[in-house]
Amino acid sequence: MNKRFRQVAAGSALLAAGLMAGAGQSMADEGRFYIAPGLQWMDFGGERESGDDVGPALGLGYGLTDRVSLEFNMARTEPHYLTMPGRDRVSHLRFDMLYDLQETEVGSITPFVVGGVADNEFRINRDDTTVSVGGGFRWRLSDDVELRGAARSFTSLDESTTDFGVDTALVIHINEGRSPERVPPTPEPEPQTQVIDSDGDGVPDDRDDCPDTPSTHAVDENGCTILIEEVERIELAVRFEFDSDEVRSEFYDEIREVADFLEEHEDTVAELEGHTDSIGPEEYNQDLSERRANAVRDVLIEQFDVHPGRVTATGYGESRPVASNDTEEGRQQNRRTVTVLSTTEQRPQLRNE
Repeated sequence: MNKRFRQVAAGSALLAAGLMAGAGQSMADEGRFYIAPGLQWMDFGGERESGDDVGPALGLGYGLTDRVSLEFNMARTEPHYLTMPGRDRVSHLRFDMLYDLQETEVGSITPFVVGGVADNEFRINRDDTTVSVGGGFRWRLSDDVELRGAARSFTSLDESTTDFGVDTALVIHINEGRSPERVPPTPEPEPQTQVIDSDGDGVPDDRDDCPDTPSTHAVDENGCTILIEEVERIELAVRFEFDSDEVRSEFYDEIREVADFLEEHEDTVAELEGHTDSIGPEEYNQDLSERRANAVRDVLIEQFDVHPGRVTATGYGESRPVASNDTEEGRQQNRRTVTVLSTTEQRPQLRNE
């Protein structure tokens, strides 16, 4: 490398160091135009009889994708003649394609490769078309500015010569480019409100109409105990011997059950009904049926401490048989004192029911 090339390289390094503080992360420039003022160093080889020189350059480019850019570049150099005094004057017109190697980028520095075709117009009435290939680095300084340097070889399509060049540029993007695909924002989660259920029945306090419900009770949507109606029923049938109103002891357990039912259900009254078979005068049987009903009433009151006001006794004589009086078995069934006790009560439904 000669002295002039070293000067270009040193100048580029100083410019990069001065802009380092503003370096930002590399980004795609799809759809953005840019201008690229810079310097072009050329070393003309072969039989051109020209040396090397540094001259100003200006590029105009456009990002096709996030990797590919197209650029038109103009530059001018004035290299010394090698075989005569004075300088030549060379105008460069070049069309390039640049391809970023993003998979190898390091921080804000991205390598790239470049290829292009150029027209060189020399002062002494000579045109030359060249193709070039090379590579370099982009150094991203901000969203809109980057520093770029590349080295490449130029092969002439008109002469058997190969030139070498180094270019540096400050790339300035001048528009916003294509809008990135908008991703709808993630909705903020609904704030979680604390649910308070003081009695643990599964209904929050703010809509619980029945606070302090027992934890074992099933509740409705308002937090109130679900009530179930139940009918309790007990039947008594005391049989008597013929023409007798004596209550046999074998029926005491059944009578005790009636007493227990009355004690458990204080709003219930036992209505005892006395009956006879059809043997004998009707008037006699009416009196006998009343005596039978009262006999059972007396057992409830005297033996099982049932309040007298909760037991009534009525005789129906032979008027309400439950079986035929033509047989002994039927007549035995008709000699009776009976009662049916029932009550409807509400109780809470339990959760496990």
